Amino acid sequence: MMRLELIVEEPSMEEALRHLLPRIVHGRADWKLINMRSKDRLLKRLPDRLRAYAARIKSGEDLKIIVLVDRDSDDCHELKRKLEQMARNAGLPTKSCPDDDGVFRVMNRIAVVELESWFMGDTEALRKTFGKLRGARFPSSFTNPDNGGTWERLHRFLKQHGIYRSSYPKIEAARKIAPHLDPAHNLSRSFRVFCSGIEACLS
Repeated sequence: MMRLELIVEEPSMEEALRHLLPRIVHGRADWKLINMRSKDRLLKRLPDRLRAYAARIKSGEDLKIIVLVDRDSDDCHELKRKLEQMARNAGLPTKSCPDDDGVFRVMNRIAVVELESWFMGDTEALRKTFGKLRGARFPSSFTNPDNGGTWERLHRFLKQHGIYRSSYPKIEAARKIAPHLDPAHNLSRSFRVFCSGIEACLS
């Protein structure tokens, strides 16, 4: 069976994907989450990891690697270029630049702006997670969450409705919200691109 290994930068993304992936993969592949604990650490160690993956694939392992990072304040195109170059240096074709047969081994994806954009893009998931939001009116910024969707903005909105009044527990929030996310109705383009990319890895 094919194996997917997903490299993420921090614990809340790991927690969100732990709940989301089973509903996308549906048993079609084995999968593993690798939390690098920070974006800087991920980018620093990724070249060595990719070379190790290339050796495993060369030995016959049916493996695809998904690298997922937050855009944060980075230039999206430059960040993607950097990730793509690391894969090329390791000799691994990517979804953006597959081999001559259309085969790829690495898919680089960027959450824009960060994980909380994905949550803001699904107001129904937020209503299901937090009962206090059932009658809430969501601000217009939630209709375009990839433009400024940050944990601070989400937290401000939740606080206004008596949720997480003191601090925003990113891992706990991910654990609660992620099971309700619906890729078909999410307004975050980066979330939909991520989900369609997983489907491409499995096809």
